[in-house]
Order: sequence, then C-alpha cells, then structure tokens
Amino acid sequence: MPNNQQIKTKTTYKTYHIWLLCLLAFASSFSQESFTINQIAESFTAYTKLPREVAYGHLNKSTFIKGETLAFTVYVFDKNSKQLSTGTSNVYCAIVDTHGKIVKHKMLLAQNGVCYGSFFVDEQFASGNYNFQAYTNWMKNFDEQNFYVQAISIIDPVEATTPPIVSSKLDIQLLPEGGHLVANTQNTVGIVVKDTLGLGVPNTTFEVLDSDNQSMGSMTTNQFGIGKFALRPNKAATYKVKVQTQEITQIQPLPIAEAYGIAMTLNKLNDKIILRFHTNTDTFKPIQNKPYTLVVHNGHDLKTISIQFTDAAEILTLIPHQDLFKGMNILTLFDEKGNPILERLYFKHEGIQLVKSEEVNFEQGEDSTLIKIPMKAANPKVFNNFSLSVLPAKTKSYQHNQNIISALYLQPYVKGFIENAQYYFTDIDRQKEFELDLLLLTQGWSSYNWENIFNHPPTIKFPFEQGITIKAHINQSKSNTFAMFPITYNDFETFELKGSNASFEKQGLYPLDKEQLRFVELNRKNSGVKPHLFLEFTPSKIPNLEKHLKIEPIKQPIIFNSNNSQAFLINSWSGLEQLDEIVLSVRKKESRKEQLSQQQSGKIDVFDDNLRKSYMDFASYIRTKGFMVYQNNGQLNIINPSAASATNNSPMVYLDDMRLFDLNTLYQYRLDIVDYILVDKSGFGQGANGTAGVIKIYTDPKISFTFNESSPFQTFNIPLTFSSPTKFYTPKYAFYQTQFYKEYGVVNWLPNCKVDAQDNITFKIDNIQTGDLKIFIEGTCNDGILISEVKRLQIN
Repeated sequence: MPNNQQIKTKTTYKTYHIWLLCLLAFASSFSQESFTINQIAESFTAYTKLPREVAYGHLNKSTFIKGETLAFTVYVFDKNSKQLSTGTSNVYCAIVDTHGKIVKHKMLLAQNGVCYGSFFVDEQFASGNYNFQAYTNWMKNFDEQNFYVQAISIIDPVEATTPPIVSSKLDIQLLPEGGHLVANTQNTVGIVVKDTLGLGVPNTTFEVLDSDNQSMGSMTTNQFGIGKFALRPNKAATYKVKVQTQEITQIQPLPIAEAYGIAMTLNKLNDKIILRFHTNTDTFKPIQNKPYTLVVHNGHDLKTISIQFTDAAEILTLIPHQDLFKGMNILTLFDEKGNPILERLYFKHEGIQLVKSEEVNFEQGEDSTLIKIPMKAANPKVFNNFSLSVLPAKTKSYQHNQNIISALYLQPYVKGFIENAQYYFTDIDRQKEFELDLLLLTQGWSSYNWENIFNHPPTIKFPFEQGITIKAHINQSKSNTFAMFPITYNDFETFELKGSNASFEKQGLYPLDKEQLRFVELNRKNSGVKPHLFLEFTPSKIPNLEKHLKIEPIKQPIIFNSNNSQAFLINSWSGLEQLDEIVLSVRKKESRKEQLSQQQSGKIDVFDDNLRKSYMDFASYIRTKGFMVYQNNGQLNIINPSAASATNNSPMVYLDDMRLFDLNTLYQYRLDIVDYILVDKSGFGQGANGTAGVIKIYTDPKISFTFNESSPFQTFNIPLTFSSPTKFYTPKYAFYQTQFYKEYGVVNWLPNCKVDAQDNITFKIDNIQTGDLKIFIEGTCNDGILISEVKRLQIN
C-alpha cells in the first residue's frame, strides 16, 4: 500500500521569512534533512531577494499595413504582488527584425506603472515579420523572461508576399512527466507535435508501439498538438510513437527507460492535487528511509514537505488547494543530498482576481456614436487603466499570443515559448484548466534554474532607472554655485559645491523629446555668468535586450492581394509621413492673448522671440509696466507707486503659480523661456496682501530660444529623452464596406481609459465606422485586479 501523506495546515515561520510547511509524519528525520531544507531555503531566499518586474504590452493590432500606426500600452507589474510597479519610470520599446536588428525604438515615461506610445509603420519597414519588445533596464538582471515580446507582421501592398516553406517533417517531442522515464514503474509521458515553424499540429493521431511494433494504444493530440499517455516500460526495452496526419506518417523513438530513478504523476481531485512518486525495486532499496524533500514555490515564497520511501515503492501525497499559491506552483523533488531530481509545474486559478465589464451601451448621434462600457467592479478612486482596441468584427489583424493575465501569471515561469498563451485565460472553464495542466506537464523544468539558485544569485548589474541622471564636471568656477533652468517635469534648481568638490549630480530628470538643459553660474552678486561644465548622462542610449529571447514562431503570413487599383488608405503609399498631434504654431498671438484674458483679470503679454529680445531681463520689462524697480548687488525690489499703502507697496509675484517671497530669485532673470506675463496692478481677488498688485510669470521649458554668444547660459543637448505620447489618429479609408477594411481596418485605439464617476469607460467613434465591431479590452484596477475581454457590438 502506498504511504498517504497530507500537508498539515499548521505553519512555522523561519527567520529568513520563507514559509516552511513541513510534514512531521516522520519525527525521526535525520539532521541531514534539516540541513538540506535550510540550505535550499537559504539559497532560494538569496536568489529571490531582489524584486522582479514583469512587462505586458497591449498592441492595437498584430498585422499592420504600411502607412498605419502601431500603437501600444505597456503595463509594468511587480512580479510578486501582481500590482503595478512604481520602481521604474524608464520603459524601453523597440521593433526588431528577424535578424535581431532594431528598426525603431524609444524610451517612454511610466507613471503608476503604465505608459503608452506608438511607432509609425513607414518606409523603414519591408513586408515581413518583426518583434515588438517592451522592457526595463532592471529586467536584464534576471534569467527569467520578465520582459515582453510579441511577433507582428507588416505588409507592403506593393510587394509580393509568399508563404514560408513548411517541411513535411514533424517535430515530435516525448516528455516524461517530472523529467525522467523510469523502467518497471508507472510513467506519464507528454507528447508535443509541431511543424517546422514551431507551431502545434492540431488533432494528430499517435500510437504507442512496443519493441515488437505491437500497438499499445492510440490517442489524439489537442488543437495545439499536445497529448499524453501512460506507460510502464520494461528495462532495456525499446518503444516508439507513430504519429499520423493526413499527409504525414512519422515514427519517433522514446528514450530508453532509466534503470534507477523516480517517476511522478500529478492529478487534480476536487479541491486538492494528488502527487504520486513511483520507483522500481532496484531503486527502492538504496533510497529506503532516506529523507527526500518536496519544494513548492512561486518564485518568491517557498514551502517544503518531507518525503520518505519507507515500506513501499510508491508514495501518495495529497496537497489541499488552500495550501498552494495562487497562480504558478513549481514543485521540485530533492534527494537526500539536496539535488533536484524531478520538477512539475501546476497552476492554481483560485485566488486570481479578475474583473468583467457589463453589457455595452451606445448612443448614436448625427456624426458620431458614444459608447459606454459599464465597469461596476472598478473603484474609480483607485488608480486604474484600460487599453481598448476597436476593430471590425471580422478582423484578421488581431492575433495576439498573450493577454495581460498570461503575460503576468504564466510566461515568466516557463522556459519555452507557449503558443496562443492567452487562450488558457480567456473564458476559463474546466476544459481550459485541464488543457493548461496538460501544457504544463510538457514544459519540464521551470525558468527558475536550481543550478543558478544554488550558485549564481542575481546581482545588480542593471539598476532601477527613474529618469536621467547627470553628473556635471566643472572645468573652472569662481562662485561654485550653479542653476539649472526648468524643463517640463523638473523645476528650477540650484547647486552649490562644498569644499574641493569639482562636480555635482542631479538624479530624476525627465526630459521630453527635444528638450535641452540650460545652466548658468551665479556669482556673488547673484548675476548670471556662462558656466564651463561638462555633462555625463546616464542612461545615454537605449539598452539592447540581448539575451533570453523566446521568439514567437513565425505564423503563416497573410497573402495580401493588391492587384486592383483601388486605394486602401486615403494617403498614398509613397512618401507617407506620420500625423502627430497637429500643433497650430501659426496661431496669432493676439487670439491667444484674448483667450488667456478671458480666464483671469489683468493685462497679459504673450512673449515671442522678438519680445524676449526687446528686454535684457525681467527687471527691464516690468519697469515698462509702471513699477519702480531696484536691482543691485544680487537684490531685486519692486514697488508699486500707486499702491494704497506706503508700507505695503510691493506687489505679489508668482512664478508658474508659486508665490515668490524672495524676489532675489528674479535678479537679472532672463526672459528666454517666458511664455506670458500677467500684470494686475489692482490686485483684485488677492485680499489684503494684494493691494499693491500682482505679477504672474508663466514659463514654458519647451520654448526653443536662440541664444547669442553673450548669453550667460550653457545649453546641452540630451542624448536620450522620453518620447511624448502622441494622439492616435484613426486611418481614413477610401471605402468602408470592402473586404480589406473588414479584415485589416482600424476603428479606434484608446490607450489610457479610466473609469468615470458613473463607473463607465466612455469613448466615441465616427458613424462611418459603425457596424459589427469587436472591442479588445486589457487593463488593471483596484490594486492588481486584471481584465482581459473581447466585447461584441452591433451598431447599425
């Protein structure tokens, strides 16, 4: 009779904060056992001490026509908590061809773990297959694939496309459960049948043959070419599997069964899993009563169970679901010397929180349709983000391998590529749970390599990145005080050197696009002089993702027929340029002045280059507004001679809506990045403190002003900046009832939807694009609850 063992629910906590849940069925366990458990636990603690991040990229499509926009939202999660990560702000995205060459890349600024952007599919792309990558610098420290990779296809309608040649040979993999095929005991063997592109061959029939070519039974693989069978192989006997498709018959021999070893089988029974460890007579005697250890971990926490073969060659272990981790469980059996000998992956769905939307509503207007997606389960007071791709219902251009659930809970824990991973987490039922377990049976060892866990814990070679760091080296200085002028996400800041220091450092810079850094040296009179600085930037270029790439197998490309002369997009195919957000730079200054004047009282001057050049500094400008100005020896005083009180005659001054109590900040303040200045000598609305008037200065760091040689500023180009997210423009099509539009067209893309106060996600589409639609939703809310849905909507 097998030994029946079940985990006790009592939990003991060790000082290394790993949860050890140990069987105490054998109170006489050897001290070697305790040493082995402690050694495993301590090594595991050291290996998993550094936090991990996991990226998921939601793309608006997977197949793009030249002239379209590849748009995306990237979510970065803490791998353990499954909540959005705030550790990293720098997210790198790239499109890479099949030779590993980067075609386009950019750095994006993640806020609350989310960022979004786009790439224009222009003349740099030829027809073919590419990979979209999303990652952080920190992810490069680890062996597990925590970054995101997705295959995409690009089609140039003027180029002929031909399908790849698929060989008639099958790739047949025979994979014993746990990793070993052991003679003279019961084994479970997984089978995977793939074509030469690496994709599963669905519904293939296979037959197990003994050494006399006698059939031992036949079965069929599932839609991904995966199946399993039971086998009790004889010692030194040969076995093979015959696989048949409609076109091919191929035979694959099984490896010779090992004379010594342990086999394992895992099955789910209601609210528990059953683990059977089998061995044969030759193995049983040498291992009898030796302390083995079963380790269960999820990449962060660990539990151990003591295992011993005492009076039988089979052990039956029951583990209640409540004692397993939610999501991935990696079960590894160690021998008495602490060597890993078997491993199996198991997925527990219970505890994973998913949210579903309710029925979509819409209101059709004259030109557009308002669509509302109720999301009652999402708390609008907690950060949430949903990305939506709206496409015609018959689309062929949305064939993503991952969704947000599989990218977070499945892919980072396996070593191999998983075909159509999102399938297992869409409309989950018992059948899909069974198919996922069948998949995991064939995955073998997890991405957590025990050789590395014991001997090569990760070190911090690639740090968390939060913006850009500069180190300024000073060639010469008289005052040792420097000022950096503001950019969009960074304020004005001064740096004062102490002692013999010849450099200063600034962390957390977030420059956008073509922004520059401007420095000035402040002398003892607080006058600005041109500094002599040399700047080092970190990072200064986008880091490459050079290893651990599990590339999705190339799918059959879509054969695109463009023989007719009909234009697909309104834009011609040649000379395409991306439509960024349209900035009306020709807007008249007076119209903007009028708009600003409607928002607040007072007189406003909107600055252009000519006005900036008209004044040496702020003091010379404000004198022209009827103020008395005294600027000398680093001090600035402003007096309103028409103030009602002689003792309160200095106006209130604001710089970018921050009140300045020390006007010396504006000593010799140049107007190079001033956008507009409001002057209200009456001080209306400012209370008693505003009786001498109010002056409000507004700057725009994006203003590109040409400095002359006598300028006291030293200006630096920044080698790597964050790319601003641009508005997504839906392509305009020549026709909306064609097969082309129904299969490849785009209705809308919304990268950063939020739930409003009425618990709805709301957006509009043009009426010309209504009809039978699909809305692909990915996102997260309520501190880690995920959504992955496809909504069908019919709008006549």
